Amino acid sequence: MNMTKLHTNYRITPFNGITLQDVRGRTVTCVSGTVWLTMEGDVRDVVLGPGASFVVDRDGLTILAAQKASEVRVTAQNQPRTWWDRVVEYLDQTYGPAAIHRDRAWKYYNERSR
Repeated sequence: MNMTKLHTNYRITPFNGITLQDVRGRTVTCVSGTVWLTMEGDVRDVVLGPGASFVVDRDGLTILAAQKASEVRVTAQNQPRTWWDRVVEYLDQTYGPAAIHRDRAWKYYNERSR
């Protein structure tokens, strides 16, 4: 879904989900139920219970899935990103967990062990 509104509520039926595209900086809050959140290019999985929030820290595909009827609120970013936020994001994408690529990790490991 393309996010154009400042605040959007979604109802997720059991064993279903929704996809959000390019929602970096938006806050996902679980209003009711339990929601599983995962992001493209990220190894983390986030489980949100009622009242819990998570700020999506990358663009790409974000998937929200529910095991039981749930409601989530997606809120727009309130403040512009600073230069420091951009530096931290670059370092994370280049050297942090987001930079891990399974296909390359094996090649690097083999080269070092020779």
